[in-house]
Amino acid sequence: MVLKSASYPNKEIVAYANILSSNPKEIVGGVEIGKQFYKVRINHPVIQDEPLVRPTSGCKKISDAHAKRAPNAHAKRATIAWPLICVCYNKLSTYIIYLENL
Repeated sequence: MVLKSASYPNKEIVAYANILSSNPKEIVGGVEIGKQFYKVRINHPVIQDEPLVRPTSGCKKISDAHAKRAPNAHAKRATIAWPLICVCYNKLSTYIIYLENL
């Protein structure tokens, strides 16, 4: 999936990510994501300095979320909440996700 900037009116692609959950009760950074967000994991940051819509402890920018290890030893990177209106699907993102998982 493609994450686009939540900054108005800029809708640039800021990262490629996997959607982990759309369950409003899912917790990210100690807070439920709610109905307007997805729980995602960054696979490939495009704009490193893009601020997170919901910063968490130790994660303020896209690059932080990509680099930070999750508390769970099985997870590769930290998860973040991203607004569902700023998430798009395209074939290129699927290809990049596939290559990263090889």
